[in-house]
Amino acid sequence: MRKLLIISALLLFAGIACDQTSKTTPVDIEAEKAALNVVMDKIDSAAKEGDRTVFVSLLTEDALFCGTDPSEFWNKQYFVDLNQQDSNDSASDWEYIGDRKLKVAPDGNSAIVVTQLMTAWSPKIPLRMVYHFVKTNDGWMILFCNIAFIPKNEDINKINEAIE
Repeated sequence: MRKLLIISALLLFAGIACDQTSKTTPVDIEAEKAALNVVMDKIDSAAKEGDRTVFVSLLTEDALFCGTDPSEFWNKQYFVDLNQQDSNDSASDWEYIGDRKLKVAPDGNSAIVVTQLMTAWSPKIPLRMVYHFVKTNDGWMILFCNIAFIPKNEDINKINEAIE
């Protein structure tokens, strides 16, 4: 009888422990996308004015950048220093190709933003910029940014021939 009582108590405690589920509040994905669009618009406006401080203020301390060259892996400090060297340059002209794409994680704590553009720096080959944002107490911050050339498929053979 005593064993049956102990086993029953253990089963009861196990059932209670397994029944406790964490309650999560639903995430309003559209509201998060709207907030990210505000951040990206702020970045764009500042960049057109040549103000790099806005972008830098949105970087996490451990941010990573991948540039267009395979050797370009930069941390935040290197990126900031690199931009200070170019501080005398005027703001670049660019034109977006299509709309910005946003993908917010179901938990609402991270997101990917993708933009594609043509720049004066590369007038024939478009660029794609991919940002990985994380949500912090200060709002959305950039953890990762990748900048890559995205030639059209029909141009790849021409590019390969040109660099031989």
